Amino acid sequence: MYWHGVLDRLDLFAKGSWFIYLTGSVLFLLSIILTKNISRKEWILLFGMVGFCGWMSNIILFFLLDVMDSGDPTIGGLSDIFMFVVGPAANAILFLNYYTKSNKFTWVIIFSVISLLIEFTLVKLGFIKLKGWKTFYSIPFYIFLFRLVLPWILKLIRK
Repeated sequence: MYWHGVLDRLDLFAKGSWFIYLTGSVLFLLSIILTKNISRKEWILLFGMVGFCGWMSNIILFFLLDVMDSGDPTIGGLSDIFMFVVGPAANAILFLNYYTKSNKFTWVIIFSVISLLIEFTLVKLGFIKLKGWKTFYSIPFYIFLFRLVLPWILKLIRK
């Protein structure tokens, strides 16, 4: 009985959670394997900083503004950790591995589209429930994140 309650609180089997587990795991592995311009120390710092910012965005969008729900909205389960910490941090590291001043526009667009497609898929699978939010509202956020915020964080880490 106890372990059944623990499993329920982890929200392991939320509708559509398989996609976030799969996507987060693949992005995480790729971020480790495809390190090109990011050192191990930078990887660890980036993962922590972006993961923290991802969890803060979860608190702001899903609890304070209440514009979306994910999984079981009454608990923060493992799927939420994958969605707000693991996936975004690994995606950001992959982006920063390939981002240079000469190709910045291309990679900003590619990673913004990837992020938007992941969000769109999670909505279609029923993992994310929109409550007044439209998926296309995220486009300016992704462009701002990949164009300004992430390069600034990397620059901050390297100083």
